[in-house]
Amino acid sequence: MRTTLKARLGAALAVAAVFAASGCVSDSSSDAPGTGSGTSGAASATTMRISATGLDSLPFMAILQVAVDKGWFKDKGLDVEMYSGGGGGNTLRAVTTGDADIAIAGNTAVVLAASKSDSNMTILAPWFQVNDFYWITNQSDAKIEDATLGFSSAGSSTELTVKAIQKKYPTVKTQAIGGMGDNWTAVKAGNITAGWAMHPFLTDKVQNDGAKVLVKSRDVVGDFPADLVAVNKDYATKNPQALTAFFQVAGQAFDYVTGSTADAAKDLATLMKMDAPLVEAALKDTPELTKAYSLKVDPDALTNLSQMMVDTGQISEPVDWKTAMDQQFLPQDDRATF
Repeated sequence: MRTTLKARLGAALAVAAVFAASGCVSDSSSDAPGTGSGTSGAASATTMRISATGLDSLPFMAILQVAVDKGWFKDKGLDVEMYSGGGGGNTLRAVTTGDADIAIAGNTAVVLAASKSDSNMTILAPWFQVNDFYWITNQSDAKIEDATLGFSSAGSSTELTVKAIQKKYPTVKTQAIGGMGDNWTAVKAGNITAGWAMHPFLTDKVQNDGAKVLVKSRDVVGDFPADLVAVNKDYATKNPQALTAFFQVAGQAFDYVTGSTADAAKDLATLMKMDAPLVEAALKDTPELTKAYSLKVDPDALTNLSQMMVDTGQISEPVDWKTAMDQQFLPQDDRATF
């Protein structure tokens, strides 16, 4: 059963102007999935509310909705509700306000929020660990040194990336614009030189709208996770089996993308309202697809993320990932040693 509840989430985000821990306690019991009190019925499932950025535009998020629609979560005793967040802090606030149990949100927003003792959040895992951020333009003679690059919002991965790019190219200017579509509109209007893009939006604009890649940020700043998974601490305490089940299904969904790419593309295309061949081409264009769609923690990518945050002044010292991230719910083979 698909439940986006965008209106409900929108109301919550409008109220939450700053990160504020709610001390939210889920209605789910601490029983194993399939025996909790999250829903009614003889064999009720454990409720899990997930706030994720770009459910309708990013395949590595939309694949969770595919898993919901195919009943994979239900098979594990989970009744999952998906919320579509606006990115960065906007996605994360759904957890701090109690409207979601898990957030998959911009890396910097998660790191900064989880570092606050009153945030009531714990980092569980990185998500999509290959740098798939590009900046595209319609100008044939554009140069990165003279460019104004658009990004989405404060606390987002795109903000961190453009700041890291500025460390290499100090003359680059940046501007908060919003989503990929808004960035491309701003490019075509001449308001910015290049806007951020990921697959499959990138593939679509290059194939159909004359876009040219100005910056492949992986070549400039290396790999880092696009997002981090964070959980409300109270929910984690009451529902450890549910979190283990979540990552089991996430792994199943990622394997579907890498092992049955054409079929996964068809399912994703339906959700994202795009042509299946375009989505399939975009997945195949994704750098190191099997690494990108994997739960196996890449410590080098996390170390790079931490250093980028230090270099751009967002934190004063590197993140101690050994203590900052709780890997106990990940499959054993996917955990990293720091």
